[in-house]
Amino acid sequence: MNFARLYKKEFMKERKSFAVTLIITLGVMLFLYSRIGQWPTGVPTFVSMTIIFGFGIAAFINCFDYMGDEWKRNNHYLMLSLPVKGRDILSAKLAWFMTEFGAHMLLLGAYTTVMLLAELKSTDVLSAELYNGIVLSVWRLYGLGMLPMLYVLASVGVLGLFSYTAGSTVKRFNFWVGAVSYILPMWLLSYISGKSMEISPAWLHIELPLSNVLAWQQIERALNSNGTNDFNLSFFMNGTFIGIDILAVLIWAAGMIGLFFLASWLLENVVEV
Repeated sequence: MNFARLYKKEFMKERKSFAVTLIITLGVMLFLYSRIGQWPTGVPTFVSMTIIFGFGIAAFINCFDYMGDEWKRNNHYLMLSLPVKGRDILSAKLAWFMTEFGAHMLLLGAYTTVMLLAELKSTDVLSAELYNGIVLSVWRLYGLGMLPMLYVLASVGVLGLFSYTAGSTVKRFNFWVGAVSYILPMWLLSYISGKSMEISPAWLHIELPLSNVLAWQQIERALNSNGTNDFNLSFFMNGTFIGIDILAVLIWAAGMIGLFFLASWLLENVVEV
């Protein structure tokens, strides 16, 4: 119940800027869509992709400041004096961070996918079968890419909240404490997960052929029917695999959970005025 109320507080505080940003990005994407055929092929999609990159940078920067208002106004002391846990405060902040930037990234990814396919269709050089295969491939790639993106976004949010909270435990050198609190856990988890992949059993490593991920069979049939198939490209697509190590993912997840609860403990017990 505390989490729901705190999340609602975050939503009510930021709802106008969130809505305005959604409207602006939609307007920009509609403008870029209208430039298809007017600008050189690929430019509208490229500009759209740079906007996605910009939101990724914004998420990285803003993750440090989601607790800023609480410290500037000492709101966290008021909330902690009520029957509210530190984890409730941090979880509401993290949930709103995911809502705000996750929604933008998902929508921008969808806009860019639609724009890319529209640009391909506007060229009038692709057969219907080949275009349909590309459509399936691109949307599969979008769907498969969103889950890792949200996973990384959640990790960035937790690291930002933890580093800000850790930096607030001291009156002097708080910037350096916060910086070390961000870099050190990230380096340590990267090192441990890297080592774990070297010793993890094969059944914990999932590999998928790139050709299956991208629906290459349908594209290959279309290329063969037109007599334009490239043997080297087919060999690359059929011989390349993408994989994920479940143990490494679990190590990162455990590390993020640990940092979240450590930040909650610091917030309740150690943070300076």
